[in-house]
Amino acid sequence: MIKQINQQVELSQIRLETFFRNKVKDLSLEMSIKSNGIRTPLIVEEESKDRYVLVDGYRRFYALEFLEIKSVICIVEEQTSEEERIIKRLEVELHSQQRTAFQLERMIKHLLESKKFDVKKIARNCKVTEETIAKYVRGFDVPTEWIDDAEELNIGRHALTIIHKLDVSEGVKEYLFSLYKNKEITIRTLEIIKKAAKEKTFKEIPEENLIECINHIIEHQSRNFNAVREIIHEISLLDEYNESSHKVIYNLTLKLIGKLEKILSNSIFLRYLSTKQKSKLNKELSILFILLNPPEEIS
Repeated sequence: MIKQINQQVELSQIRLETFFRNKVKDLSLEMSIKSNGIRTPLIVEEESKDRYVLVDGYRRFYALEFLEIKSVICIVEEQTSEEERIIKRLEVELHSQQRTAFQLERMIKHLLESKKFDVKKIARNCKVTEETIAKYVRGFDVPTEWIDDAEELNIGRHALTIIHKLDVSEGVKEYLFSLYKNKEITIRTLEIIKKAAKEKTFKEIPEENLIECINHIIEHQSRNFNAVREIIHEISLLDEYNESSHKVIYNLTLKLIGKLEKILSNSIFLRYLSTKQKSKLNKELSILFILLNPPEEIS
């Protein structure tokens, strides 16, 4: 059991371990402390007489510094090791989700690089599943420039892993990252693209048509994956004949014609069409008929 005491400590006596987080100003927290004081004490470990290292409460510490408060009540614990302090922070943050995924990933990476912990041990000590930790580990090979941009823009971390792991060219990955960085797509859309990318037909689409396919999926914004699959097959036929895609699009066309027949069987809809509207519909239907039965080329 960890021995703890409550003690007034000078901020100048507290050392920070900041490799895992950036110093961020939190105006609302500063106002709260100014009005109500510190509600949750900082947690520190005693390294030597009058020397401490901060375990938990970095945002509060920075706020206290800004307010020029010289000392604060801390929960003082016995000294452990850097890795054990990271475990303490991780256990709190994985359950409270107050820190960003970028910060949590840096802590997990540091623990694994120390060789004193593996995924299983980290999960056990933090009381989470191994999959929770593995989710962060899977993103270790994401380009650092992506991570730096995303953290600066305060956008989600796990979407970067989804993009990076897609079985597409680097150019397509960069295109998707650009869209995500500019908040033109969400992680939900990326999850749909990830699922689409596993389709055999998607993998066979030529590079020059792939971005067009992705754009159609993004524009459609469908939760119905059958609709996404239809988009993939439609784009697949732009380049060459594919029996599977041809069958899907044929059946889709019959379905659309059936829907059109149902609409045109509605007597109330037909009765209230103006002459101009009927003329427009007839013209469009004539164009469809010509497209289906193109005139023979003159030799």
